[in-house]
Amino acid sequence: MGLAVDSFTLFKREMLVFRSNLRTNLMRSVMFPVVIILFLGNLGFSISNIPAAVVNYANNVQSSQFITALTLNKEISVQTITTQQDAMSLLNSGTVDFVIVILPGFPNSINGNPSVMVYYPNNQFSVEGAVLPLIQSSAQKFGTSVYQPQKSVSTVSATAINGATGSYKDFILSGVIAMVVIFGSFFGGGVSLISDRQLGNLKQFLVAPINKNAIVLGKLMAGGVQSILYGMIALVIGLLNGSHIAMGLFGILWIIAISVLLSIAFTALALVIATRIRKFEVYVIAVQGIALPLWFLSGGLLPIQSLPSWLYPVAIINPVTYAVDGLRYVILQGVYPLNSMLIDLGVLTVFIAIVLYLSLRMMKDTIE
Repeated sequence: MGLAVDSFTLFKREMLVFRSNLRTNLMRSVMFPVVIILFLGNLGFSISNIPAAVVNYANNVQSSQFITALTLNKEISVQTITTQQDAMSLLNSGTVDFVIVILPGFPNSINGNPSVMVYYPNNQFSVEGAVLPLIQSSAQKFGTSVYQPQKSVSTVSATAINGATGSYKDFILSGVIAMVVIFGSFFGGGVSLISDRQLGNLKQFLVAPINKNAIVLGKLMAGGVQSILYGMIALVIGLLNGSHIAMGLFGILWIIAISVLLSIAFTALALVIATRIRKFEVYVIAVQGIALPLWFLSGGLLPIQSLPSWLYPVAIINPVTYAVDGLRYVILQGVYPLNSMLIDLGVLTVFIAIVLYLSLRMMKDTIE
């Protein structure tokens, strides 16, 4: 038989084993997203040093004092820009998380129009939850009225430039999906390989007249399908808890596509680890020691900008960061910019190529 037929035959065998323990597998996949989404998702967080571009058209003493007041609590990191067009370019490129435009006449409202404009893409949960209240309270110190959406006249006006709505529930959902997919991959292909070795099934596969690479590919497909299923369960739990997908139904396809890449990558990595570890207990400790740091450093719980400066470079080379970034664009912003898409998918594809080569090579070395 050919490689494709052998791989699919072993895939069906793996899925039959999965189905025989379906209740246990599904319960394990549900517990993590329920705890994280329902508890942390409704708890809320605040962060510091959120990058902002400020355009000061007023250029008076009060506007300078207003900018200083914004940075006192170190929640906002201000970058002064000359024109609103340049500031919006920084926003669209992801260099800053929001733009503050101080209009002429600040702090007074002219003809009922706002004197401070705020623009943001809503790819950071903290903009609505922490930044806007800070801007409003700082503006109030100058004798201006605080922004109230139900009133037609306001001093501070906020605009989500892509029409998206975001909250910490939405923010954390992308990280939870990524984490569930990663753990599903580790406990799919890797655990299956160790179990087959302990039960003697691996020896039977090796003496059978099949392509030996089919062992890896069959387990890779099965582990990938299982982890994607877990990710979709996490998505459903998040939606039931009140999260929203800014991109709508088309966003679900993007979530599945990114989950597929992530599941292939980490199922292959799981097989790499499992070829060198023979005890299940040691394997569990090893994968937890890998998965948890990767997740925490990916921005799954908080934006990577809030990490200490010495950890930020680690987050940049972390492949999970790019999966979370893609999911977050889809869920929070509703728009997936082409440059970000190419970077995210490119990094994941390169990572897949590396770990897939290693899994096939190390499996061959183990057999020989």
